[in-house]
Amino acid sequence: MKRKYYLAYGSNLNVRQMLRRCPRAVQIGTSTVEDYQLVFRGNSRSGVANIEPCTGESVPVGIWEITPSDEKALDRYEGFPWLYEKQTFIVPFGDGTIETMAYIMTPGHEIAVPTRYYLATIVEGYQDFGFNVAPLLMAAARTRKR
Repeated sequence: MKRKYYLAYGSNLNVRQMLRRCPRAVQIGTSTVEDYQLVFRGNSRSGVANIEPCTGESVPVGIWEITPSDEKALDRYEGFPWLYEKQTFIVPFGDGTIETMAYIMTPGHEIAVPTRYYLATIVEGYQDFGFNVAPLLMAAARTRKR
């Protein structure tokens, strides 16, 4: 069975949620996407996580090993290809690099505030992967200021 590596930066960092959605996924580690920032985009009702290019910034990410059936489940959850498209990222991992796939929001979605529930899901995911939640909360605060 062919597996691939999936880079999570939002609610799919939440181990409990991810394993319900993708029961064969294996949490394999963490990395950072350099020169990107975490933002929230969506509509007037709520925003969801996205990463976008931003020189000098970085985003902590979790890396999952997924099966084709896991990827199909993620495609449905992420609204692929309408809300999110797939992009390849090569990120530092261990003593080298690893090629990963991430969902990146399609163009045209406005900056939008995430719901408390959605943000709490990501906070739990940051804790699951051992990340400092401060950058996540700052990204949400930036959204509210706009």
